[in-house]
Amino acid sequence: MGSDDLTLDVLKSIRNEIQGLRGDVRQTNDRLERLDQRQTQSEVRLATEIMEVARAIGAVKDLLQTNLDLRPQIEDHERRIATIEARINT
Repeated sequence: MGSDDLTLDVLKSIRNEIQGLRGDVRQTNDRLERLDQRQTQSEVRLATEIMEVARAIGAVKDLLQTNLDLRPQIEDHERRIATIEARINT
């Protein structure tokens, strides 16, 4: 076997290795692309859920504010009822 044959065999071996690496790189790129798509979908779902939580918090805040606004009226009614009950019991 001559020097040229050995060089050619080494070059063929290198070429085959590079082709194998290209396939590995393509597979890795495909997996990364799928991962990126899943991450984007997850971020969209998360953003949607965060918006729903924000709406729910707003509704609870409004409900609490309504209850706080009614508190003086409720206290007045409780005071008046207590007065009426005291008259009945005496």
